[in-house]
Amino acid sequence: MIDYSQYEDGNAVNWYESDYTMKRYLRRYLAPFQEWGEKNLLRMGAYAAGPMDTRARHTDRGGKPRLIRYDRMGEEVNEVWYNEGYLATVAEGFESGVVGWRYREDVPAKIPFFYTQLLHMLMSGAETGFTCPVTLTMSVAFVLEKFGSDEQKEKYLSPLVSMDRRILEQGATFLTEVQGGSDVGATQTRAVRVGDHWLLTGQKWFASNCDAGVAITLARVSDEPGTKGLGLFLLPRFLDNGKKNNITIRRLKDKLGVRAVASGELELNKAQAFLIGDPGKGFKYMAEALNVSRMCTASGALAISRRAFLEAAIRTSKRSAFGSVLADYPMVRQTLLDMATDIEAGWALAARMLLMMDRCHTYGEQTEERSALLRLLLAMSKYRLSENAVIHAKQALELFGGDGYIEEHVTPRLLRDAQVNTVWEGPSNIMALEILKILGKEAVRIGGGSAILDNLRKTLETITQPELGAAVQCVRDQVEEVILDTQYLLGADPMVQNAHARRLADKWIDLASAVYLLEEADYDKETTGSFRLAKIAGYYVDRTYCPDVYDIRSRVSPAIDLFDEAVRYKGEALEGQKAWE
Repeated sequence: MIDYSQYEDGNAVNWYESDYTMKRYLRRYLAPFQEWGEKNLLRMGAYAAGPMDTRARHTDRGGKPRLIRYDRMGEEVNEVWYNEGYLATVAEGFESGVVGWRYREDVPAKIPFFYTQLLHMLMSGAETGFTCPVTLTMSVAFVLEKFGSDEQKEKYLSPLVSMDRRILEQGATFLTEVQGGSDVGATQTRAVRVGDHWLLTGQKWFASNCDAGVAITLARVSDEPGTKGLGLFLLPRFLDNGKKNNITIRRLKDKLGVRAVASGELELNKAQAFLIGDPGKGFKYMAEALNVSRMCTASGALAISRRAFLEAAIRTSKRSAFGSVLADYPMVRQTLLDMATDIEAGWALAARMLLMMDRCHTYGEQTEERSALLRLLLAMSKYRLSENAVIHAKQALELFGGDGYIEEHVTPRLLRDAQVNTVWEGPSNIMALEILKILGKEAVRIGGGSAILDNLRKTLETITQPELGAAVQCVRDQVEEVILDTQYLLGADPMVQNAHARRLADKWIDLASAVYLLEEADYDKETTGSFRLAKIAGYYVDRTYCPDVYDIRSRVSPAIDLFDEAVRYKGEALEGQKAWE
């Protein structure tokens, strides 16, 4: 059983070695890479909890990027200054292979996104402001890998995926414009062809990692309305002659959180750019970049939840009030239990997202149905895990009491950083509309069916442990209810659809999370005999669909009955117990 009280705070443990949930998913889904890859995760777990988090604290409080407009001679330089600690994090972070391993040949096999996302998550527990550039670099590399010409790949892909700080180039996606926001079809930046390249003129309103060496951006190539007239362009910061491209950083955004990443307003003044793929498919290509970004946003949000839980579990196990340790009070236990349950359900959902991402884009098993399922899982994961991270950061802050509101502790930064995940790469409302749109397209395409509906039903059929029978039947009943809600809403007028889109998204996400968590619990009981996830899954199902089970007169108190097993791993044979000894 884990004794959280022996540590001062979350920095005292290796974030990989002490995270039994992450280790479990590595064993189940990445077993061929475990021997090769675990040493990298152990190294990153120590680095993120140590030097990286220390630097993140400094960058957030007093070392955020600054725009240098002019040099001492009055010449305009338009450069971003970063503190030395952040630059060290950039170098060491990218050299960990968080982007590059997928493109190496000296590896056991093609490295899946699932593995590199584990590295990304460990980093995200320390500094979301750094993992934003990682995400964007990963996105640009992915787009070039899929749609770039051979010349573009040779020239730009290699530095983007380099694990050598001397030749590394970071990536960025310049998407948002002031008049558009999530309405990408409102893009006004114009592209004019000149010989073998294009000149781009316009403004980008919220460009993160705005001084990246290689960016991709949308610009209008024709007068066709909406997204049809958009092309996707590769936009280098420096030209072949060594001169800067005509990209001006007007100012840096003064953001609530993720202060380590430089987010700026850009002016493109006939900036030289190179078309990627077909001129009329720009939005389609950028959507693939957004898929990578949404994947990283979801996994990064889950990492914030884990960090918030870790800090809260340690703090409440050490601090006493009114004669008892905080973690002995049922109200505190209930909060920690719910955080742990949300994290396990989040992992079950995220794992399916990552597995489908790899089936489609690592192992070449993409089909129309799998692509639709992937888009749904990405939207669901991004929405739910981002929202949960804000809740968990807030809960951790409150469990700290007054200290939790003080910037010397990590909780204020976690809360500020968590909030951005609900906004960038598509706010939660947009994710809900995305889910509704995909379900509607599928209903038309396959006569009322759905790839995710088929997937959930098939997954439920694989669950055989009798202890899970009641929960499985409860979820089966909910499947039919969600189908009826979906059919009704898809037949309603657009205003009604918009009004209820978010509620429908929540229902689908609750359902998928329950099914996948039950399957993970079934696997554990079958293979290792562990019943921890089964109890958590049963609690998740009852909490979601039968809350009366835990009402005041029910004589059932999860905070008392489940806390030790769910939060402290009582009775579990923990691999790497030394992490907590």
